[in-house]
Formats: sequence, C-alpha cells, structure tokens
Amino acid sequence: MAKGIFIVIDGGEGAGKGTQIARLKEAYPEALFTREPGGSEYAEEIRNIMLKSPLAKGASAETQFGLVWAARADHIRRKVMPALESGRHVISDRFDSSTFAYQLHGQGGLHLRDLFFAVRKQFLGDCMPDLYLFLEVDPEESIRRTKQRATLFGESNHFDEREVTFHNRVREGYREFARLFPGNCRTVDANRSIEEVWKSIEDIIKPLL
Repeated sequence: MAKGIFIVIDGGEGAGKGTQIARLKEAYPEALFTREPGGSEYAEEIRNIMLKSPLAKGASAETQFGLVWAARADHIRRKVMPALESGRHVISDRFDSSTFAYQLHGQGGLHLRDLFFAVRKQFLGDCMPDLYLFLEVDPEESIRRTKQRATLFGESNHFDEREVTFHNRVREGYREFARLFPGNCRTVDANRSIEEVWKSIEDIIKPLL
C-alpha cells in the first residue's frame, strides 16, 4: 500500500490558517486533519500547558522546546504515522517548522539550533512532511488580525500578545526554514483576500492529492 502524503500548513499568528484549513477539509474530506501542539489525546494536554497555563508566557525557549517535542513524539506515534502507513493523507496545522520559527527565532533560542536538527532527525524519522506550506502575513497585520479575533471570538494565547518585534522574528524563522528546505517548502502571501490565498493553496496542493 502506498504511503499517504503528509502536508503541513503553517504560519504566524493571524495568517488565516484556520480559515484555509476549514476549506481544505471541505475539499479533501478523506484526509486526516490534525494540529500541533496537540493532535493526540496526550499531546492535547501538553498543548494546554503550553498555551493556556497562566505561567506559559514566562516559560523559556528551552522549556517550550522540550514540551513541544514531547507532544510531537506522541502525536507522530499515535496519530500521524498510523494514518500515513494506512495510505491516508495527513494535513497538519503546524509541525516542526513552528518550533523552528517560534522557539528558536521568536523566543531567542537560536542556541538550540543544533539540538533542533538532532531531535528532528531522531523523532521524525520516516515522518518527514512532503510539503510545508507557509502562509506569510506582515507582522503589523498579524497583530491587527489577532486583536480582531480576540474581540470577536474571545480566542487568544500568550503568543498573540507579543510585540511586533517577536512576530518579525517568527516570520524570519519561517523564511529561514524555507531556505533550508527549498525542495518541499512553499510560501503563500496571506496579506491578500481569503479567495486569493485559497486559489494559491489549491494550485499547490491539488497536484499532490
């Protein structure tokens, strides 16, 4: 049986991932949709610690790095690999590219770079994504959208509340990741309308699925 295709949809706060993933679910209902941090039952508990705990904002890059890789290990073993091995396509909202962008760049953990690649090789193994699709949004627009989302839906986490320089560093993290893996990374301008972004995403993903 052919292995499924593994696609990651990633990007900074307010990039519109949720909106576009909802459309992908309609277009590809047979695929397994999941998210990080989280995705498996145990990993979802770690997600709550990382994003919802009142102590989370003060956690260091090292702490967040350890937590997210612990969650990812469980997510891969319990959910992603079984699906791929059964021939089912997997589309994940965030993956290791987020760790590279947020913990290494955003939180100033560049000293963890060598450790990141060592852990990545050990933990991901045969679970390397076939495609990373980054939705890139200007940091100022990111802040505007996250504030709007918080007002309308009451949805926010401590990353939403960071200063514009943090979001700039995160964007540079994604850009560097894409430079390191040009063969399977694509970037979409998410400053545009929902329909324009969707058309770009569909043009990239449709040939794979």
